[in-house]
Amino acid sequence: MKGILDFTKPVNIPLFDSVVQVVYGGQSTPGPLLNAAVKILEEYRSHPDAWAQADVILRDSTEIPGKFVALKALDETINKRWNVLPDDSRLGVRNFIIELIMDMSSSPEKLRASKMILEKINTTLVYILKKDWPERWPTFIQEIVDSARFSDALMQNNLAIIRQLSEEIFDFSQGRMTRRQIMVRKEALNSEFPSVFSLINFVLSSKDDPSLINEALKCLLATLSWIPLGFMFETNLVAMLVQRFIPVGITRNTACRCLTEIACLKENLTPSNKELYHQLLHGMLQQLQQIMPICQAASHSQTVSSFYSLPSDSGGNNEEFIQILTQFLTALFKNHLPDLDVNPQNHTAVIEAHYYLLGITHIDDKEMFKACVEYWLWLSEFVFMSTARIGLYAELLSEVRKMMIRRMARPEEVIIFEDDNGEIKKEIMKSVDSIALYNTMREGLIFLTHLDSKDTESIMLDQLLLVRNNMREFSPGILATLCWAIGSISGAMVEEDETKFLIVTIQELLYMCNSIQGHENKASVASDIMYIVGQYPRFLKVETHWNFLKVVVEKLFEFMHEKFEGVKDMAVETFLKISNSCKAEFARTHTNDPDIYISKLVDEVDITTRDLENKQMHIFYEAAGLMIGSAPRGYQDQLVSQLLKTPNQRWSSIMQTAHVNSSNLADVEVMKALNHILKLNVCTAASVGDGYKQQMFNIFADLMQLYALYSQSISSEVATHGVGITKHLHVRQMRIVKKESLRLIEEYVKKSNDTQEVTQRIIPPLLNTVLSDYNKSVEQAKDPQVLSLCTILVSRFGNDIHQQIPQILDATLHVTLDMISKNQSDFPEHRVNLFKFLKCLNSCCFSTFLAALQVSPSIMEAILAAMKHTERTVEQIGLETLHEFLLSVASAPVAGDFYQMYFINLVHAIFNVLTDTMHKTGFKLHCKILQHLIHIASVASEHGKMISTNQQSTQRADAFLQEHLAKQLSAFQNLNQQQIISFTQGLFTTYRDDKLFKNHIRDFLVELQEFASQDNTDLYDDQKQADEASRVKRQTIPGLIPQQKAIDISQVSIGVGP
Repeated sequence: MKGILDFTKPVNIPLFDSVVQVVYGGQSTPGPLLNAAVKILEEYRSHPDAWAQADVILRDSTEIPGKFVALKALDETINKRWNVLPDDSRLGVRNFIIELIMDMSSSPEKLRASKMILEKINTTLVYILKKDWPERWPTFIQEIVDSARFSDALMQNNLAIIRQLSEEIFDFSQGRMTRRQIMVRKEALNSEFPSVFSLINFVLSSKDDPSLINEALKCLLATLSWIPLGFMFETNLVAMLVQRFIPVGITRNTACRCLTEIACLKENLTPSNKELYHQLLHGMLQQLQQIMPICQAASHSQTVSSFYSLPSDSGGNNEEFIQILTQFLTALFKNHLPDLDVNPQNHTAVIEAHYYLLGITHIDDKEMFKACVEYWLWLSEFVFMSTARIGLYAELLSEVRKMMIRRMARPEEVIIFEDDNGEIKKEIMKSVDSIALYNTMREGLIFLTHLDSKDTESIMLDQLLLVRNNMREFSPGILATLCWAIGSISGAMVEEDETKFLIVTIQELLYMCNSIQGHENKASVASDIMYIVGQYPRFLKVETHWNFLKVVVEKLFEFMHEKFEGVKDMAVETFLKISNSCKAEFARTHTNDPDIYISKLVDEVDITTRDLENKQMHIFYEAAGLMIGSAPRGYQDQLVSQLLKTPNQRWSSIMQTAHVNSSNLADVEVMKALNHILKLNVCTAASVGDGYKQQMFNIFADLMQLYALYSQSISSEVATHGVGITKHLHVRQMRIVKKESLRLIEEYVKKSNDTQEVTQRIIPPLLNTVLSDYNKSVEQAKDPQVLSLCTILVSRFGNDIHQQIPQILDATLHVTLDMISKNQSDFPEHRVNLFKFLKCLNSCCFSTFLAALQVSPSIMEAILAAMKHTERTVEQIGLETLHEFLLSVASAPVAGDFYQMYFINLVHAIFNVLTDTMHKTGFKLHCKILQHLIHIASVASEHGKMISTNQQSTQRADAFLQEHLAKQLSAFQNLNQQQIISFTQGLFTTYRDDKLFKNHIRDFLVELQEFASQDNTDLYDDQKQADEASRVKRQTIPGLIPQQKAIDISQVSIGVGP
């Protein structure tokens, strides 16, 4: 098999085909043989000389997959090495490809037989065109149009080539061609379009072959987004599409796509242009009435649904047509409704077309439903902003309200779970599509409610009454959907109307909850009640509704004792939501209620939470903490003490026992109890804020003792049993106690208002205990939470703790770098947290950070390593840190010394990530950093300063940088000296303009993908680049078509290679 890799001899076709058969034959081939064949075939395809054998393989091979391999090798050469091939080789390849295409499309039979391989050969020709046309092949368009007249089969394939060329240039060119290459080809295609249009129009107006017509329609579709408007508005094109091709099933869908593209146009339209859309609306509606006639006994919904589910007729596809029709109608109305409905003669047609769209909305298809809902949002907002139209659309929008309410999407759902480390997590379960749909429907219902709140209320209450009157056939899903809709319009009604509506709704739901049979059904209704209540904070915060708010909360407390799965979770989440929005109401007195509710709540907390699981108690304490945080500051300490009374008693009992016998702390159940208590404190501290101060100081000494004791225990376990012990349950529990202790301190530090107390009483003993342990622990036992805590301390107190920063760096920096520098996958949390800490240090304590950098150059090495990381979060932090640091250091006294030490390394690092294709997401920051470095070099040149120790004293900084970059970029063998010089000079001429600079970089990255010829100077003509803007404006102006002869393609082959 390896014989095919010998490129000193002509390719052995039988041997080549046998290798292809092993890989693609589908037979049971032994694994080693198959693997060897795959490897050989891949080596063949990637060999730089494989392209030269493509002609023999394409002509003589009997294996279709083998021909694809040859074409892939040829495509690789065209895309990357075309410009360095000799002229005769390029011409030979081009002519051979044309010969193949003409042969395969010489008759309908050959066209059908070679469809798959011909499509790929067409693609190869387009790749050649992207390189040669129009500069080296200016007559191509006229040639392909003229040759199309030879036969219908050739005409069909030529149209396919034109279509693909248009798509490559106008749709897929970004990142594949430079701006100038794109611009030149767009101008050329635009100027030659009359010839193309004449060919398309000839087919559409005079041909009957469905496949040829469809190809002409596809070609038209590919050009509609950029052709001059006259071809659409000054010809009979639109009328022909509507009248000739929409009625016929096999051409209907492509024609409708073309009309959709035309409907999307809205810029630079004249009044006469706009008149065409009136005709388009009426013409399409007439065709729809023929395709899907509405009878009196059937609604639009029934008619459209029936058509959608019917077998396709006349070669068409009904489902696809309805999908395209959705796009057409929504595009037509979004872009032209203001011009259409302003004319009373169009009112009937406009409303009728909207009812077709409403019928489509009822079809059970996710994507179509989403598109329709987005349109109904647009329409409701459009009518809302133009109230004069309300009367025209009132009846239609009422039907839209009913549809939206009946099919309301599910909002985000909160799930509480325990992770592998025994930690309780709360996660919002989101389907991005579902949440986006919910938000769209919610916004739509809000606008619809503003337009007619009485109708919205009536529909919702009617639906609720319908559910209540049919409880024997109760459907939890139907009621839940209705409640999601009710919850979504919170705040859309006048407050008085909203109050009445909500009271009736809650009363009805409470009646159902008490009357319905079945524990599961009761739980479902209870969940719906809790959801709606949580969505209406404005109602709950009204002073006169205080008693209702208390009743709601008491009802939630009842649900917290419910045993049915999910009810307690919903109850505590709703309690948290209400507490978050109404916390102040629970922390003050009310009319006829002199007691502050939070006092009662903390007194009865043990009773209320006795049936809750630990994870649910954490949420409850968070909610209670929010209420306490809204109470007067002098009252908060007492409330916190009462809330945590039982946990504190348990804490004290454990600590007292530990003072007698510390081995008690090694008991797993004791550690679980400590973790639970700590998490209750974490939740309370996070929500109360500064009011947690007294509790913090009460337990801080115990926290430090526990941290030190468990650190020592873990070290002993590791010394005795090895690092594998860190994964065992009892050691994991020790580590969780340590982590939760750090989290507690972190939460308090975030919210504390007493800087002096924290910096003097907490930070010194905290750092002494925590940093020593982090530094000495084995890698597997180092807690990334330490780095997170250090970040919070620096962010919160900045220069107030500048004396402790060297201590933090000494204990954490080098040991963490050693952990994360071995590879890019181990210790991901440590890696992210370390770079967040360095970024924070740079932002909040720059002078301290700079001093640390001077002592420890490994900090800069770490930042540069972060830029190269494949994990996006780490890469982004590294780039942001470097950019912020460079902006700050530029004005520092040590700037000159810094740049002489690091400037060249920084340039190297940026170009490495800029050109390696794995860090494209950081492109924006790459450019910002590079712009800054070039600015530094330019300023240094103006002032006669040096930017590198390698720079000669007589050499300007900008010249030195250009020279150095030229040497670095010469490593790319596919770049010639002309390109490199043009690029480096362009950096200095464009860096002051963000857009120009980024475009310059993008063009360079495109050029890196291919080899360039040594004399291709026209690609770098500065004057032409300067004139780019004016040429873009002229793109829509069609030019004259030069009539030139086609080249002679007879008796041709690639003509190179052995």
